[in-house]
Formats: sequence, C-alpha cells, structure tokens
Amino acid sequence: MRRILEAASYDVEEVDDPLDLSAVGRDGTLVVLCSGDPDQIEQFNRATYRLRVGDEEYVCEKLLFSPFGPVQAENCTVWGVDEFVRHAGEAALAEVLGRDLVLRPGEPGVAAPAAPDGPAAVEEALEGPDLLHLPVQISGKRATGIARVQGATKCRFIPYWYYRRRSSGEREVKDRVITFDADETGALNAINGLTAEVEIDEAERCPVPFDSDVLAPKIRKEEAEARLRQELLDRLTQKIRFRYEKGDAIFYEEKVIRPDKGMIRVDLELVYLPVWQVRGGSRIIEVNAYTGDILQMPMDEGVELL
Repeated sequence: MRRILEAASYDVEEVDDPLDLSAVGRDGTLVVLCSGDPDQIEQFNRATYRLRVGDEEYVCEKLLFSPFGPVQAENCTVWGVDEFVRHAGEAALAEVLGRDLVLRPGEPGVAAPAAPDGPAAVEEALEGPDLLHLPVQISGKRATGIARVQGATKCRFIPYWYYRRRSSGEREVKDRVITFDADETGALNAINGLTAEVEIDEAERCPVPFDSDVLAPKIRKEEAEARLRQELLDRLTQKIRFRYEKGDAIFYEEKVIRPDKGMIRVDLELVYLPVWQVRGGSRIIEVNAYTGDILQMPMDEGVELL
C-alpha cells in the first residue's frame, strides 16, 4: 500500500494504531486503514481525521483496504483485493516508465468481492493500465489468418518515442549564407533503436487489455533525444569549398559548417504500438494490430514497422 501511494507522489508516513498510514499529496491528505475487523472498520467509517501541515489544517480522505469480502463503509473509499492488485500493478508500471501514478479511487461504500467466473469477470479483466497507444484494430483471430499460422496469440505493446525535431537558423561564411532549416516527425523504437514513420493522430490514452504484455523502454528519453539531435546535426552539416585568389595563385579552402546545438529542438512522447504475436509450433509471426502488416524483427529484440 505504501508503494502504491508513493508511486502517486504522496509523502507517506506510518501512524499509530489502529490506522496504518497517513499520506500528503498534491491533491490532499489521506489516512489508510488495512483491516478486516468489523469494529475497527465501523470506527474508521464514523470518525473524522484531520492533519495539520504547518499552519494549515486539512480534513483527510479515508481509504479502507479490506481483503475479506464485501465491506459496507459509506464514508470511505474502499478497496478489495481486485482494486489493490490493479493499483499495485499500475504502480509497478509507473515506476518502470518513470512517471507518476494517477490514483482513481472507486466509489465509496462497498468493496467489490472477488470477480466471479463468467462474462462479468471477462469485462473486468479488460481494464489494464492507461497508456498512450494506437488502437487495436485487428483482432487476434484476424491476425492468425494474416500470419497463416495456427497457434496461440498474445497482444504486446511496443514502446516508441514519437518525435518532432526542428532546426532553424543560418550562418554566413564569407559571401555565402548557409541555412539549417528542417522540420520532421517519426518514431524511434524504444527497444531496438530503429526509426519508423508512425502517425499518432488516432493514438489515445486509455486502458490496454489487462492480459497484454507491455514492454518497458530500453532506451531512455534522454538517450533518445540526444541520438535524434545528433542525427539531425550530422545531416545538416555541410562541407563548403571556397575559391579565392592571392596574387597570381588560385586557392581553394574547404570548411565544415554545422548548426549550433541550440538551433535544434527535439520533442518526444512515448507511444505504444499494439502487436499480435502468433505462435505456431516453432514459428513465431508478428502482426501489427493497428495496420495488419506482418513484422520482420523478432519480438525479443523489438519490432520494426513495415
């Protein structure tokens, strides 16, 4: 529980019994009780808790975690096992991606019991972590047909650094003006470093299927930015040859003209591409779940867009 709250940028401290934790965040304060004892839960539900920070006094929100079936507590936000597991998974993913967890407490009142088998359980399982990703437009069954391989399918989300890099400016050398104007977009695979042309107009930040694999970026944002900046700088670098006369002799001078690093700006955003992995015997075929194209790069090393 402490790690979940810390992933959401709360400053967390242990407190005296019967409470377990208190937390101070950007959006308010919180006290936490982890218990299945009916008397403790009733007292926690009825009580009002206040926290003084400096000269300010805050009324605390109340979070109750009870792993022992449905609990009635209309004045608290109640987590059962399902809510706890979901938030723990999202906290772990947020830590891997280097960003803050956004807590979305459920409706106060009753903790949901463990999901039963059947349609309701399937619907709940579809709620995975929120990621900015392109939509899954190709079904697993359709991917199997495209791959022409009968076997198990698995949806995986591959991280890409979607970039826009721009350069503007010029340098004057002798009687020539050298311009360094450029404006381009693309995507850098955060697993293998390959670049691709990807449009993210249809990308949305929404839950991915719960049973999908989400690959963590191997290339950090700072590394991607430095690489993309250097690539553009090298491409804009020019060799210029100048002719001049000195007495009766004619001379040629060659200069390397490159833009200043400050002329280049790189904006990055992490976007996930859905890919169906179809395993049939010893064969593994991967299909872009957004476009339906077959991929060529092995999944263990990342994928490359065709």
